[in-house]
Amino acid sequence: MDFSFDAALFESLVSPGAFLGHAAYALLVLSILMRSIVWLRLIALASGVTQIAYDALILQDPVSVGWDALFVLANAYQMVMLAWQARRVRFNDEEYTFCQNALPLVPPLLSRQFINIGAWQDLPEGTELTGQGQPVDKLTYLSSGTVDVLVHQHHIAVCGIGDFIGELGILSGKPATATTVTSAPVRALVFERDRLHKHLLRQPDLKLALQAAFKENLRSKLTLANERTLAGLRPAETPAAE
Repeated sequence: MDFSFDAALFESLVSPGAFLGHAAYALLVLSILMRSIVWLRLIALASGVTQIAYDALILQDPVSVGWDALFVLANAYQMVMLAWQARRVRFNDEEYTFCQNALPLVPPLLSRQFINIGAWQDLPEGTELTGQGQPVDKLTYLSSGTVDVLVHQHHIAVCGIGDFIGELGILSGKPATATTVTSAPVRALVFERDRLHKHLLRQPDLKLALQAAFKENLRSKLTLANERTLAGLRPAETPAAE
C-alpha cells in the first residue's frame, strides 16, 4: 500500500500538468533573486500568468485563479508605474555616467532619489577626503580628477574617474585604512554617512546594487594595479581601494 501511494504521488509530481505548477513556483523564486526591480516584476508577472493557467486548467480552482489574477494585476500596475516614472526622470551627463557606473540595474526613479541625497562638489587640490585611523563620514564618487592614497604618509596609490573613496569604511563602520587627498581639482558626488545609511535602510535593493558597484570598482582597481605592476611601474603609481 505504501509503495502504491508513493508511486501515485511520484506520478502526480512528474505529470505534464504538474510541470506547469513547478514552472510557476520556479519563476516566483527566480524573481526574488533578481537585483533589478524591473526584472523582478517581469518574472513575477510571468509566474502569476503561469500559475493562473495551472489553477484554471489543471486544478480547476476558481478561488486560486482569482487571487493569482490580483497578483498579476498588482505587478502589471507596478510595471506601468515604473515605466511612467522612468519617462519623467531626467539626468545630466555626469549623473547619467554615475548611474551607468554605480547603479546599472537600478530603475531611473530610484537612481534619481539616490543622487538627490548626495551633493555634487568641486574640490580643490589638497582636499583631504579621509584620514587614516579616522572615522569615515562621507562616501565620495569621483567624476573627474585624481586622488592620492597615502598610508603612514607614504604614497601608495592613485584613484581616478569612476572610483569610490571611503566605501570600505562606510560599509564596515571602521576607521579609514588610508589618507586620501585630492592631487588635482576634483568633481565629486558626495554622500553624508548618516543620510546615506538612513536611505539605504529604506531601500534594501538599492543597498545590494551599491554593494555590487563597490565590489566591481574594487575589482577594477586591483586589475589596473596588476596591469601596472606587470608593466614595471612603481607601486606608488598603482591605484588601490580606500
